[in-house]
Amino acid sequence: MEKITAFIPCRLGSTRLGFDKQLSPFAGTTLLDIKVSQLLSSYKINEIILSTDDERIFEKYKNNNKVKVYERDPALLNNTDSNSLIEVMLKHITEGYVLLTFCTTPFFNEYNQIIDFYNNNDCDSVLTARKIGSFVMDGNNILNYKRTDTNDAWPRTQELPLWYELDSAVEPFMHIEKMKKCNDRKGNNPAYYLTNALQSIDIDTIDEWNLAEDIYKKLYRNQYEFVGV
Repeated sequence: MEKITAFIPCRLGSTRLGFDKQLSPFAGTTLLDIKVSQLLSSYKINEIILSTDDERIFEKYKNNNKVKVYERDPALLNNTDSNSLIEVMLKHITEGYVLLTFCTTPFFNEYNQIIDFYNNNDCDSVLTARKIGSFVMDGNNILNYKRTDTNDAWPRTQELPLWYELDSAVEPFMHIEKMKKCNDRKGNNPAYYLTNALQSIDIDTIDEWNLAEDIYKKLYRNQYEFVGV
């Protein structure tokens, strides 16, 4: 398989949290250390790229041959939309596959499985997602179930059609040329790698931070020791 590069955006600060996500103390370590350690443990990932405006990250990883740190274009620092991230990734990754992930998903560590899933499915990209197992409402309308005169008004939830709620564990894994052609963080024929409630936690608020830190402390005996997620 061609070269596989993991990409982590690391913008300094956080509007919702009110403090830095990447390097603030988290259960005796940091979210960025957790994520980089997970990616380094993958035997399928060849390189890790961190895009940042935080000088501490340059200093922290300057001696790691597998991790490259690039300065984020100042014009893109305040833009976190899909097109901005694509622009940054295409600037630094010119060959092979890209795996976009985030340090705010500390409980997802199935990167080898993501790559195998891609290889074993007829798809052009992989996104992580949770299966929606409940009714989705829009006002008074059920979006993921069509009522008729002959079917149950409220069927069992396991009989609902398969809908997905995307998370931020991997978004996406795909070939860089496909990303360039589509100018999107998915292809035209994506496949969805199912995550569970724990793996899909994406820390974006102080409540999520506190909850995730408590869970992490209980799941890990020692720093970076994985115990059954």
